[in-house]
Amino acid sequence: MLSKILEPDSIAVIGASSNREKWGYRILDNIISGGYSGEVYPVNPNEDEVLGIRCHPSVLDIPERVDLSIIAVPAGIVPAVLEDCGRKGVRGVVIVSAGFGEVGNSELENNVRDIARDYDMRMIGPNTFGFINTQLHLNASIIPQMPEKGGISFVTQSGTFGLALVDWAASQQMGLHLVVGVGNKADVDDSDILEHLSADRHTKTIMMYIEGIERGRRFIDVASRIRKPIIALKTGRSRAGSKAALSHTGSIAGADRIYDGAFKQAGVIRARVIEELFDSALALSISPPADDGIGIISNGGGAAILAADLCEDLGLHLPDPSDDTVRMLKSVLPAIATPANPLDTAGDGSYEMFKDVTGIMLSDPGINALLVIYVHAEMVDPCLPAEAVIDASEGCDKPVITSWIGGKGIGTAVKLLEENKMPNYPLAERAVVALNNLVRYKRILQKR
Repeated sequence: MLSKILEPDSIAVIGASSNREKWGYRILDNIISGGYSGEVYPVNPNEDEVLGIRCHPSVLDIPERVDLSIIAVPAGIVPAVLEDCGRKGVRGVVIVSAGFGEVGNSELENNVRDIARDYDMRMIGPNTFGFINTQLHLNASIIPQMPEKGGISFVTQSGTFGLALVDWAASQQMGLHLVVGVGNKADVDDSDILEHLSADRHTKTIMMYIEGIERGRRFIDVASRIRKPIIALKTGRSRAGSKAALSHTGSIAGADRIYDGAFKQAGVIRARVIEELFDSALALSISPPADDGIGIISNGGGAAILAADLCEDLGLHLPDPSDDTVRMLKSVLPAIATPANPLDTAGDGSYEMFKDVTGIMLSDPGINALLVIYVHAEMVDPCLPAEAVIDASEGCDKPVITSWIGGKGIGTAVKLLEENKMPNYPLAERAVVALNNLVRYKRILQKR
């Protein structure tokens, strides 16, 4: 049923406006400029035409079938608009309008929920930014830009956070499929979206921002059956955060330890900060899950030691290289370098060195995932070690995570890594956290 909302063939924008300051203008403009190929019908009794398209006084005046209505009108008239949508036979609605449970107006929110249920319409919102479906070139939201296509789908209760994610994803060339703002979750909630994403062939990894979950048992049941990585950032851990969540979307945060237990039972990876959410989603969407047994390579000893320390803090194991690995490393390393794990190439960032040591470390049966760190020095072209890692890992089924550390001089190399589906991070610590979540996800799969 959610396909009629998230994959519609026709859309009515109720509250469409020629006023650029209003959500009804922005949403309609985003749908048109994004390249959506379905039918679009502006609805506003006070407009004859919006953005060059004939405007209908009511959804009831549209002669054709309407799959989805996006509602951006004052909260007080939403019930009447919903009644019209129900009589029209609209299959789903997205209510962008605010002024419901998040400001204490639960009676109005319950009223619109009941109307939607009476007409068998699924409803996202109210108080949502809308949604994006990159496969359909559909930006049915207030978010100003369409991200690149990709395998990550994002479900969020926060509109501002959704905006920030798309901006960040665009800057990182991080591909997204669906971005859905659930808002107050008066009808459709996290579990409903998860069920849709489980069956969605374009979604490879699911990322969530959660302030509160009302139907915890159903969430656990749905999430535990999904064979795709789910990583969630649950806020409201503190007393002050819980109060803020209640005023933001009317969500009751609940005891944080309960969420920890629920996520563990459901096989959901919990991120503690925004950086971990983004970084881990990137790794999980590109790389296979990994057994423990981490190898580290760097041309700078300090970065390798820092990464090794964090691995130990997170409980990751750095195995000693096998005798065969030690022998092969000795044949290619400078005399002053020690064949160990972590491996320091003693400042050698050449193509030959990085290709040789990457291939050798990946061939070690005790190493199940590899972190390659390059610390930029002006005398070396950072694209050369990047090309070496790409070439050496081709055809290997072990995940390889990279961390190219430097300033503007490494931009081309970073782009090269990203284009070749190599997760890259500007700091080794961030790479280790993402790698740790590949290991966590492998353990989740082994328990199912």
